[in-house]
Amino acid sequence: MTRQLRPTAAQRPPRTPQASRATRLLLAVILALGGLLVTLTAHPAGAAPSNPASPAADRGSWAVRDLGAGRWAVSWQAPERLPVSSDRPTIVGPAGLAVGTPTVAADRRTVRAVVTSPSAPAPGDLDVLLSGRTLDSTASNARRQAPAAAADPTPAVRELATDPGVPGPYAVVTSDYTRTPVKVAGMAEPIEMVGHVVEPVAAAATGPRPLVLFLHGRHEYCYQVSKGVTSFDWPCRGTMAEIPSHLGYDYAQRLLASQGFTTVSVRVNGINAQDDALDDGGAGARATIVTKHLNYWTAIAGQHQVDLDRVVLVGHSRGGEGVDRASIRIPATAAYRIVGQVLIDPTDFATQTAPYLPTVTLLPYCDGDVSDLQGQRFTDASRDLTSNDQSLKSSVLVMGANHNYFNTEWTPGLAAAPANDDWYGEADGACGTATSARLTPAEQQAVGKAYIAGAVQQFTAAPEADQPFLPLFDGSAVRVGSTGDAVVLSHALGGGRELRRPADGTALTLPDGAQSEFCTGSTSDDFRPGLCGSELAGVVTPHWPWREELVPTRSFWQLSWDAAGQSAGLQLARPLDLRSRSLDLRTIVDPQAGDVALQVRLTDGAGASATLTPVGGATVRALLTAEDLTKLWAQDVRVDPSSAVGSLDLAHIVRVDIVGQSTAGRVWVADAAAVPERAPAAVAFRAPALSLGTARVQEGKRSGTTVAQVPFQLSKPLTVPGQFRVLTSGEDEGSLRTFTVDLAAGQSSGTIPVGYQADTVDDRSEATTYVAAWATSNITTDAYIGRLVVLDDDPTPKATVTRVHRTVKEGSSAQWKITFAKAVDYGVDVSSRVVAGPGRDLTGADVSATWLSQHASKRGSTGTLAKLGVQIYAYVPAGSRSTTLSIPIRKDGKKEKGEAVTLRVHALTTTKTTTVKIAASR
Repeated sequence: MTRQLRPTAAQRPPRTPQASRATRLLLAVILALGGLLVTLTAHPAGAAPSNPASPAADRGSWAVRDLGAGRWAVSWQAPERLPVSSDRPTIVGPAGLAVGTPTVAADRRTVRAVVTSPSAPAPGDLDVLLSGRTLDSTASNARRQAPAAAADPTPAVRELATDPGVPGPYAVVTSDYTRTPVKVAGMAEPIEMVGHVVEPVAAAATGPRPLVLFLHGRHEYCYQVSKGVTSFDWPCRGTMAEIPSHLGYDYAQRLLASQGFTTVSVRVNGINAQDDALDDGGAGARATIVTKHLNYWTAIAGQHQVDLDRVVLVGHSRGGEGVDRASIRIPATAAYRIVGQVLIDPTDFATQTAPYLPTVTLLPYCDGDVSDLQGQRFTDASRDLTSNDQSLKSSVLVMGANHNYFNTEWTPGLAAAPANDDWYGEADGACGTATSARLTPAEQQAVGKAYIAGAVQQFTAAPEADQPFLPLFDGSAVRVGSTGDAVVLSHALGGGRELRRPADGTALTLPDGAQSEFCTGSTSDDFRPGLCGSELAGVVTPHWPWREELVPTRSFWQLSWDAAGQSAGLQLARPLDLRSRSLDLRTIVDPQAGDVALQVRLTDGAGASATLTPVGGATVRALLTAEDLTKLWAQDVRVDPSSAVGSLDLAHIVRVDIVGQSTAGRVWVADAAAVPERAPAAVAFRAPALSLGTARVQEGKRSGTTVAQVPFQLSKPLTVPGQFRVLTSGEDEGSLRTFTVDLAAGQSSGTIPVGYQADTVDDRSEATTYVAAWATSNITTDAYIGRLVVLDDDPTPKATVTRVHRTVKEGSSAQWKITFAKAVDYGVDVSSRVVAGPGRDLTGADVSATWLSQHASKRGSTGTLAKLGVQIYAYVPAGSRSTTLSIPIRKDGKKEKGEAVTLRVHALTTTKTTTVKIAASR
């Protein structure tokens, strides 16, 4: 996944005062753009260090280069290739830096970003983080939690009579199809069109069969069967085979097929191999492939008895964000209708959600990849986006589950290719495999099957049909037999709920001994007045973005007490109708205060009140409490008011109080809702989707700030006013600017003003300022990243490339001098690659192993330097004219014929290929 997402506590540098202060501003900009590059000055591909730090080899090497105008290129090269995971790398460092999400170079080892700062960042102050690990540290990254300080949450109190994890009556059959690969923007190689179909046998009397499409996430893509090793080459070459990630959900497909559904799981290895540099992590590309497969199914639906009016999308990891993006794009008028989606531990780099579409999001508590559980955003972001969206948005927290085991092809012992447990803590830690709270692969997949099947049946049932599986998703304290002893919690929004929000149509009542306030749903590990998550360390806050993200936030009600019987409440501007409805409070328990016991007091418009105990008892447990593991996740506190019939006017509840029963406690309440017994049928409507575009402008000859317009389009005209928030950066030395754009009814396009600094000196050929958008009212976002590309119109100096010596001897260096026609106005990266040339090419054995390890993109020493992917770099600082590239040739004492090395050099607009000969040794 790398990191367009807010940092978990585990991803932050160690808790020292210096590190805590150091990460503030840098993280602000990284995360505010959802991980986008903030202000990127274009530079040649393959740029590398000119002034590398020299830490121990096993922690990689840092480099910082001056780009001029307060901009610095930072890069870190790992000792080995980075893993292919769903998370994305981030760079963190001292305060005062504005930084964009790093990109990963083609060598899969080098992480780069451009930052703005008055002075050069010191390599020793920078760190690279990935999935909670600090990659450039020699210290152990294993999570070292003490055993859990609290038990798992109270087990479900009621077992459902019907179990969606039980196979149905139909025999199943499998098949596979391959279609012409699809060219996708931003990717050199076309993307495969491969589908694995599992469905009832043709003779099964199922009636029309809903279609369920699965999309896997980001994983390694090539492996060698005989040796059990993986490869980063794409397409897979030689004896390498593709990792069949799309077959990893066959266990769930078979269950669904036995119950009467046609299923297909599609493969996107081509995206996983090429999405490193894409701003959105490949979500748009994955949505494109989903759409292509669904279009194909319009041609073959009849052969498979498929009902295209009932299509459910299931996406895992980055596949979850991909299917959500497809759901946003696909109009209600398409030849097929998406009726729901299941997102399994998804990324949500864009803070997006699909309005009007029922969505269930599974969140594994022991995730070691998408460790911040950012998929919670798909539920939370839906709450205030529209006023009439009644679609169910459910979050399901699976205690003891990790990221990978939902896919059998990512599970050790089941996968054809190498696989691992993504949770990397100690075996006896809170999420360790030696603890009873941790699920085995079979147990986790049993949960996956039951909840996927339950959601699919909920989404595809007729509007008038029973809803036996709704309690699995609506916050009810229930379980099913097929999931064994697994502890699974849920809460929900939508689904016919009538909501009351803290600080929005509610007011605080005078507390009775308790402490009560509204707070902003944001987090910081130092004190920030008004933040719900101020001074919280070592916890993960799925509902609260990091303070500096600048994404839209919500208000919460914070309540604490230090003696039993203390209380405080919310006064409701609009009464709640609780006739034939329950009251649900999405409630976060502060683990530092421990488990709480509470009751809820309801007051009607006439002043009558009743104090009720929540369903399942007064105790609400803190989730597992262990350093860097505890999640501040909202559990459902449900109150059944039926016992108050006759003593309260349940149609007009005007006040809700929480009464502490434990001796102390602290909770945060996200919202209060009147919940009906049934979820309403989903409507065939899609919100207008906003897509930002690119503006390309000439810099101009006049110095100073100039404003350009970045365009945007809506997928259809608005029928009511809408709104979105914009963040831009780099308009003035990396500064941030946020503002709101209001949209009028009937509007379908517009522009966003973005400033840039013009000058009369030769800059880079182009400089890009990125723009991020978040929907806030009556729209959603599709392409949420826009760009202003400023083309420099001042003359760029030409470069000449000359060999220092035409022929050299072993023990000396082949050298090339690069000279510009005049001193450059900014720091210039000069990149080069060894290519096959005339004569006998140098091999890896002709240079030192240390030098080769620093410059080759492939492992090993056999083969020519060209085949080993050797690249060398140099840097010309502002005000200078020249630099030298050098390849030191080892003197091996052997009698050899003459050799040669050919270098292709890129310096600004100049590209030249030239050869240096190596004299024969006698």
